[in-house]
Amino acid sequence: MTQPYELVIGIETHVELATRSKMFCACSAKWFGAPANSLVCPVCLGLPGALPVPNRRAIELAITAGLALNCSVPADTKFDRKNYMYPDLPKGYQISQFDLPFSVKGWVEIPTASGAKRVRIHRAHLEEDTANTKHGDGYALIDFNRSGVPLLEIVSEPDMSSADEAIAYATALREIVVGAGVSEMRLEEGAGRFDVNVSIRFTEGGETRWPPQSEVKNLNSYQAIRESIAYESDRLWRDWQEGGEIRTRRGKITVGWSPERKRTFPQRSKEEIHDYRYFPEPDLVRFEISRELVARLTSSIPELPSQRRERFIRDYGLSDYDARILVSDRALADFYEESVKAAGGEPKAVANWVIGEVLRYVKGDGGSITKTKLRPEHIGSLVKLVKSGELSTTAAKDVFADVWQSGSEPAAVVKAKGLGQVSDEAAIASAVDAVLAENPKAIADYKAGNQRALGALVGSVMKKMGGKANPAVIIRVLAERIANR
Repeated sequence: MTQPYELVIGIETHVELATRSKMFCACSAKWFGAPANSLVCPVCLGLPGALPVPNRRAIELAITAGLALNCSVPADTKFDRKNYMYPDLPKGYQISQFDLPFSVKGWVEIPTASGAKRVRIHRAHLEEDTANTKHGDGYALIDFNRSGVPLLEIVSEPDMSSADEAIAYATALREIVVGAGVSEMRLEEGAGRFDVNVSIRFTEGGETRWPPQSEVKNLNSYQAIRESIAYESDRLWRDWQEGGEIRTRRGKITVGWSPERKRTFPQRSKEEIHDYRYFPEPDLVRFEISRELVARLTSSIPELPSQRRERFIRDYGLSDYDARILVSDRALADFYEESVKAAGGEPKAVANWVIGEVLRYVKGDGGSITKTKLRPEHIGSLVKLVKSGELSTTAAKDVFADVWQSGSEPAAVVKAKGLGQVSDEAAIASAVDAVLAENPKAIADYKAGNQRALGALVGSVMKKMGGKANPAVIIRVLAERIANR
């Protein structure tokens, strides 16, 4: 069904930086899971007389993120006070950045059905996070542990025109931020949150209409991005068609997303810039960003996922699909490359193991490849055993299951369980002769051109040999025996 409007989407991404301490005090920034209000001090509680001291590491990470996002870094910058009264804002204002952010004018490349597309980055500014509100039945509680955690807000231009593009952007952005070592950006822990600005544009009466947008706040999953965009864009369209308040409203509104009810709900009218009454933070001086610092931070950025993906495709001959899966997690990509070395090459065979069995077991355990007993040498050994014909593919998966649990060497497991593949031609020929004597019809069918008959004979030979025979030897001996009959 043709959509009656064009989608226009921009995303503001909030990223908690990978620092040990908060933005302006020495309290721990590792707030998730800590007892409520246990990581606080006069500074992050906003008590009178407490003064902020900037976190140097947070500033370096903010600049690093901008560089990884292809942004320009201005020669100097400053912090500003953003004034608004909310229960989760202890000082009644937030230390943020207004007109001189750390990074401006960057871009992220995303894949689309019609090819690569660049989504422009408007700015990336550094600020302190707010406290966390816990809502109950008729009450709300405030946990100030998150208050003051370094937060980088990355603002895109409204360059996306579908939910698929929005998710591709969010995915690519997270890959870059994590790959650059700026943040772990664990969405389930609130260390990465997306505010999605949804607009619709259409022609009515010969004129282009672009009603006020909705900002869907604090989304922390790709599924939530997809579902909320579909719902809110349709709601805006229905409201316009029904002559609702969208026809007279001037500014945008903010809405929340209920994953249980699969719908948005109103929160508040969005403030305009002047409502925040920005002014330079009087307790902090302006910062001069030296070109030496920028050069040092640029050189410190490791190979990013997009660069690594291109290298995997070029050097290892992998498909784009396989390469994207492998580079989605730095530890997994590292494991893959070490496994290729251990296997003496065979990049495609190793990729099949890592994307197949390894990821399946990692996801089943709900953990990370770094927290398992599995080592790259194990995968290298399995690939070698299968390639040499010492182990069948089926038996190799049984060996892998044992290695996953025990951390034992694959060769030792093969020997202990007697899983080695039989390549003894005399033993296989004996089994082949017995099977051929029992299946004259299959021989006739194969000679008549039925290729599946050979597969049935291979299965019968394999069964006689307890599943340990080398399939390649079976097929060759069968073909020779049948040709001589």
